[in-house]
Amino acid sequence: MILVDSSVWVDFFSATPGEAGRELRRLIAADEPLALSGIILQEVLQGLRRDAETIERILAQWDLLEPRGPQTFRTAAALFRQGRARGTTLTTVDALIAAVALEHRATLFTLDRDFTFIARFSPLKLYGLGQSEDY
Repeated sequence: MILVDSSVWVDFFSATPGEAGRELRRLIAADEPLALSGIILQEVLQGLRRDAETIERILAQWDLLEPRGPQTFRTAAALFRQGRARGTTLTTVDALIAAVALEHRATLFTLDRDFTFIARFSPLKLYGLGQSEDY
C-alpha cells in the first residue's frame, strides 16, 4: 500500500504537474494500491482555491488509512521526540502521518523532506521516484 502525502496530491492537481504528479498519474493508471489519511485529505482540501467538489470526488476513490487507537498517537509523539533529540522539530501532523504509515505498513509517497529525516531513525519506508518497491 502506498500512502500518498498532500505534497504529491498538490503536485498531481497542479496545472503543470512535476515528476511526482506524473508518477502518481502512472501509479493510478497501473491500478497500484493507493491511500490517503484523513489529515492528508484535510491538508489537500483546505489548500484549494478551485474545483473543490471535483477534487473531493476524485480523492474519495481511495481508502483512508486512519489511526487505529491510542498507540498511533504514542508512536507519533515518540517520533516527534526522537526528531527533536536529533535537532529537528517535526510538525505534529507529519509525525502523525508517519505513525499512520508505520502502523499500516504503508510506503509513504511524499515530497516533504521531514519524512526523509524520520526515515533515517525509524522503519518508515518512502516511495522513491523511478524505482519500484515492495509494498
